[in-house]
Amino acid sequence: MLSIEQINQWKNKGYLISKNIINKNLTLKCTELLNKKYYDEKTACKDFGSKGELEFFSNTILDQISVNLNIINCVKQLLNTNDILLIQSDAWGKAGKNTDTEFNNNDQRMHMDYGNNTFLHPSDWNNPECVAVIIYFSDTNETGGKTAVVPRNGVNDELYQYPYINMPGQNKYKFYNDKNHSENYFKQNYPEIYKFRQKLYNREIFADTNIGDILFYRLDTWHRGTPVKKGKVRNVMNLLWKKKECHWINSWNPGFSKKMYYGYLEKFIESLNPEQRATIGFPLPGDKYWNIKKIQLLKFRYPKINIKPYLSKL
Repeated sequence: MLSIEQINQWKNKGYLISKNIINKNLTLKCTELLNKKYYDEKTACKDFGSKGELEFFSNTILDQISVNLNIINCVKQLLNTNDILLIQSDAWGKAGKNTDTEFNNNDQRMHMDYGNNTFLHPSDWNNPECVAVIIYFSDTNETGGKTAVVPRNGVNDELYQYPYINMPGQNKYKFYNDKNHSENYFKQNYPEIYKFRQKLYNREIFADTNIGDILFYRLDTWHRGTPVKKGKVRNVMNLLWKKKECHWINSWNPGFSKKMYYGYLEKFIESLNPEQRATIGFPLPGDKYWNIKKIQLLKFRYPKINIKPYLSKL
């Protein structure tokens, strides 16, 4: 799904924007759902995320995005592995606001996302562990709320040198979400970091995104959310996949199996193919986990599941 040029941009610059990956009919249905859910400041989310309302598994059309094979294949291309796990999926609406409290997400501070996804520092740039995605279900030229990113300019880029700690919430620095509070804090207390961060803002570019467009980025890409226009709501979906072996990177969502027992998730699992199931934790056909007995037990738990792909790899 991605060209060599796009893959290289993500690997070298830290991001790429792609169009037409998701089926237009699916995009339209998801857009309609979110526009009905989040349509003004009162109904929009107060901060990042839906706080559980539209996290995977939501039992809505949005779940088809979480296991969309086109997106999955793009992630596999970027990480150069077939062994990936979905660890975040959430759809939400951000409204334009006049408030600028220290934790407000309207005009975000520049940051990287690794901070609250893992206890560790990101690995070497040439060994990325995760692919983060923002899918836009609004035209950001109309609503505002574009994502700003700072492209990496080669191995000697001064803004991408270890350690990545020049941001709120890292090392000894106080956490702020709001840009003004963040930069005033650094200006008053750590002027050298303030100067560094001004270079980030001077180099940021704004992703020009419309309905259905996808921003692929990394946990070690400098980026931020920018203000939504007053009276508007920008709807997006955030997703994150990791290499399966990276056990030190935590799941953002609560455990997916927590939604079991009620039938709708079991039915959804039965509808998926093995490649889709693998991204939410099922071993692939051919994995050492599987034997005849375990495949038979899988069929007992999910009566309508197609077990032939698992049997064929024994």
